[in-house]
Amino acid sequence: MENEAKATDVDVKGQIERARVQKELAPLVEVWNRYLELKQSIIDMKPFLEDSDPTLREMFETEHASLCTELDTLIISTFPTVLLPPSSTASLPAVMSLNAGVGGLESSLCTEDLARMYLRFATNRGWKVEEISRVEGTGGKGGGGIRELTVKFEPPQYAEEGTEVYGALQWEKGVHRIQRVPANETQGRIHTSTVAVIVLPMYPDTAEAPLVDPKDVRIDVMRARGAGGQHVNRTESAVRLTHMPTGITVSMQDSRSQHQNRAWAWEILRARLSEKKHNEEVEARRASRRDQVKGADRSDKIRTYNFNQDRLTDHRFGITVTGLQRVLDGEGLEDVISMMKKDVDERRLEALLEGEEDFDY
Repeated sequence: MENEAKATDVDVKGQIERARVQKELAPLVEVWNRYLELKQSIIDMKPFLEDSDPTLREMFETEHASLCTELDTLIISTFPTVLLPPSSTASLPAVMSLNAGVGGLESSLCTEDLARMYLRFATNRGWKVEEISRVEGTGGKGGGGIRELTVKFEPPQYAEEGTEVYGALQWEKGVHRIQRVPANETQGRIHTSTVAVIVLPMYPDTAEAPLVDPKDVRIDVMRARGAGGQHVNRTESAVRLTHMPTGITVSMQDSRSQHQNRAWAWEILRARLSEKKHNEEVEARRASRRDQVKGADRSDKIRTYNFNQDRLTDHRFGITVTGLQRVLDGEGLEDVISMMKKDVDERRLEALLEGEEDFDY
C-alpha cells in the first residue's frame, strides 16, 4: 500500500509538471502554427499573382503583401518574445517606495509628481493600489509635497494569469533627476532635484525565498513619532523588525494598530530579503557575462525629467521621449516601459542565441 501511495504521488507530480510545461509552451505552439499557416498561404497564393484579370491580380497582390507583412512581424517581433523564458518575478505584486532626495521642498514636490504618475499608471492598468505609509513634506498636507511614500500594487482580482505588475515597474528603481524652474523661483533659475525609487517584488508566503526564521528577527515595539521626533500617540503601535544575519531593518508606524504595522513590516522584510537573494543571484550571472547588461539596479541618476526641454531621458537604455506631461499623466510612461522591455528582451534573446545563460531580472 505504501509503495502504491508513493507511485500515485509521483504520477500526480508528473502530471502537474507536464501540465505546467504544456501551459508554458502553449504560446510558442500557437505562434508556430500561425507561422506554418502564413507560409503555406503565401505559397498557395503565388499562382494567382499572375492572374490575367488586372482587378483580381491587384486583389491577390494586396492580400499577398498583407500576409508577408504579418509573417515578417511574426518572425521579427513575436517569435523572440515567446522564445524567451518567462520571468520568475514579473507577475508578482510590487511594493514601491519613493523618497525625496536633494532639493528640499522642490524635491518633495517632485516626489509627489512622480507618485501621482505611478498611481495614474496603475489606475490605467486596473491594478489594486494600497498605500502603506506616507510622510508629508515640510509644508504639511496639500502644500509641501511628499517626503516618503510606500505603496503596494497588485493585479486586478480577475486578471489573467501572468499579468505583469513587478515586471512593469522593475526598471523604475533608481535615482530619478528632475530639472525644472520651481513655482516659487523668481529669477527663472532651473533647479535640480532627485527622487530615489525602490521597487520590490512581493513573494507569496509559500515561496521559498521569503521564508524567514523568526528566531533571526528582533522585534521592537514603541510609540509612533512625528516628523519632529515627538510621540504622536500614547500606545506602542510602531514596530521595528531587524533581521540579525543581514542587518536589514524595517520600521512601520503609519497605522494606529500595532497588528497592522507588524503585518506590513513582516511583508516588506520578506520582500527585501527576497530581493537581496535575487540580486545576489543576478550579480553572479552578470559577472560571468562578457557584456554587462544595461539597466543595473544601482545606477545613479537612471532617468532625467527636463521640463524646460519637455523631455524624458533614460540614461541606461538611451531612450529619449518628448511630451513630458503625457508621461507624468501615466499614459506616456506606458510607452517608456514598453521601449525598455523591448530592449531587455532583445538582449536576452541575443544572449540565448550566443549560448549564454539567460538572465532574469
